[in-house]
Amino acid sequence: MKQFAVIGDPIAHSLSPLLHQEIYRQLGTNTLFERVHVTPGSLALFMDENVLDGFNVTIPHKESIIPYLSALDESAQAIGAVNCVAGELGYNTDWIGFLKAMAGNGVEITGKNCLIIGAGGAARAVGYALVQAKAKSIIFQNRTKSRADQLIAWINKLYPENEPGEKPDIMINCTPLGMWPETEATPTDIEDIIEIGILADTIYNPLETEWLQRGRAEGAKIIRGMDMFIAQGLASADIWFGEKISKKIDLEPIKKVLKSELC
Repeated sequence: MKQFAVIGDPIAHSLSPLLHQEIYRQLGTNTLFERVHVTPGSLALFMDENVLDGFNVTIPHKESIIPYLSALDESAQAIGAVNCVAGELGYNTDWIGFLKAMAGNGVEITGKNCLIIGAGGAARAVGYALVQAKAKSIIFQNRTKSRADQLIAWINKLYPENEPGEKPDIMINCTPLGMWPETEATPTDIEDIIEIGILADTIYNPLETEWLQRGRAEGAKIIRGMDMFIAQGLASADIWFGEKISKKIDLEPIKKVLKSELC
């Protein structure tokens, strides 16, 4: 029996086991997926002793796990963060999840002005995704301006074609503001999202954040974080199974299972 997991601290809130067990149910495989609580101080011991066939990585280990891996794929190397491990190799499937979520909702990124709110690992993954999709411009906004400036310098080095544009066509929240249980928090004021065509959130609990609700009320097209969450999980499974199993999966049962657990 294959065994997979997600590691993090905290980890009890993670819905990854629900996502992956539904994937395995559809595939008809005898496979286990569990949560493993790994504190920063116990990461080295976990990496030395685990016998898993693969695992996902969440906060706070996406960067600190890198020294324990023998190599990174191109995207993880560029982003500087890992959310999927197979053997001793590190991958980043967050950026894949973002692009698939946008494409699945009919959003064209090429040639668009994009604003990313946040400066953490999720912001870097989304920034990398926007580069791959050839956005016209990619800028960052963060409460700590110096961190935003660092990411702007990083994206400009990665993407010399970046042309800081006018008002953004697409705005993406890569902060935890609005996540359950503090669901009333928003990453921007309502005035900042008026006349923005597309709002995307990386938060998947609640299903539709206060920020997205306000944007929808102003006429924006909204992309929920659940779509990205599902897509990155499927991309991880593709890596672990060594084939495009994601093409065999019906997304609706997965969404139904996850929605039953969301606030």
